[in-house]
Amino acid sequence: MAKRRLTQAEVGELVCLEQELAALKKEHGIQDKQGLIERWTARYYTFKDRHVSRNPVRRRTYLWLCLLSVFGVHQFYARHPVRGLVYLSLCWTGLPLAFGLVDWMEALPKQTDEEGCILV
Repeated sequence: MAKRRLTQAEVGELVCLEQELAALKKEHGIQDKQGLIERWTARYYTFKDRHVSRNPVRRRTYLWLCLLSVFGVHQFYARHPVRGLVYLSLCWTGLPLAFGLVDWMEALPKQTDEEGCILV
């Protein structure tokens, strides 16, 4: 089956039909279904916003403790004991050192409040 090109009139007709379909969907309150990745991304960020606790910590102390990230000390200081235990359990792999570097780079540009604290 050979593909044929649409004429200008057929393209115009398709555009009009799509606009009519969009108007009917809006009139009847029908929403387009999101794709799988869009739904998962939205669920992840909704979950993260609801369940991630942000604790105020002294920025200077947190940055120094990031040097001991191999053992997860900075996560325990920030009152994230589960993360601290994960860092501690992986200390023999060297991964916590890389994670600690990322934590340090995230904390470095954050603005402090009047007491020198940041939210981690």
